[in-house]
Amino acid sequence: MDEQTVTTAAPWRGEFRITPYSVGDPGRAATAPSYPDPENWDHRDTVLDGLLLRAAEGRSPMVLRAASTRGRAHRFAGKVRQDAYAFRCDGRFVVAAVADGVSSRPLSHVAANVVSQHGCHLVAKLLETQEPEDLDWAHVLRVLATKVINAGRRRLQVAAQPSVIEPGREEVAGALATTVLFAVVDMRPDVEGHPVHVLAYGDTSAWILRSGVRWEPQNPVKNQGAAVASSATDALPYLPGRPPAVVRTRLAPTDVLLLVTDGVADPLDDGTGTVGAFLAEQWRCPPEPLAFAAHVDFARRSHDDDRTAVAVWPAEALGGLTP
Repeated sequence: MDEQTVTTAAPWRGEFRITPYSVGDPGRAATAPSYPDPENWDHRDTVLDGLLLRAAEGRSPMVLRAASTRGRAHRFAGKVRQDAYAFRCDGRFVVAAVADGVSSRPLSHVAANVVSQHGCHLVAKLLETQEPEDLDWAHVLRVLATKVINAGRRRLQVAAQPSVIEPGREEVAGALATTVLFAVVDMRPDVEGHPVHVLAYGDTSAWILRSGVRWEPQNPVKNQGAAVASSATDALPYLPGRPPAVVRTRLAPTDVLLLVTDGVADPLDDGTGTVGAFLAEQWRCPPEPLAFAAHVDFARRSHDDDRTAVAVWPAEALGGLTP
């Protein structure tokens, strides 16, 4: 009897592509090696999250994707990622934040983590007794500026000697500073969608992808209309003379809210170019978390800054797969 070869299907399936995304000319930095920061072994190169956020009775679940990736310039130089994000959800509101540490300050990654994490916690606590429109954002920024100063003093004193005179505010601000952006999404939709409140301090920015086709900036587009581009930005622990204006908008069932640092916003520009088309194609619906991080990490010539993005979709984006 002839021998027969029996082919048995493997008991696993799926695919993971190892080809990084690029948009246009990826530039030489796309293939440069990635080195660790020997002074920050425990600060990750890339972090990501992919979650379904449960809602309280009478409200709708929300889908969240988030990723923060070290820029190619920092990878090649062996420098720490200076971006951060955080989020909270109590079933009533989604609170999300992104922070971009000022690259010229060596401890700015500390400021970004402090502001995003403590800021989300503080805003969530305030929402237990207040409505979003009643939040005192000047108070929030003052509290966070103090926390940055305190964290900076601890780090600087440890780096010097515990007996050294406590560093002053200016000395701390010269070592760490960060922008910050907050968004509060009401999980109870009205007839126009989910109410959204956005507060930005510095050049972090919020966008809404309307119906999967049009990027709508919620803050002024960086350097738009400027004859000479500038990298100057407001940043904590410095406080504004007056609180930034709060933007109020709506998130419709077919929209996605996007919070980003300028590592994403700069190549996105006004949303009408190639990068805008790429991100709209990928993010009309929630991608797998690993895919979302890969999208954030796309290569493009001259855009090698750290990148962070937090995206929030109404539950309808999952096509009825929510509980």
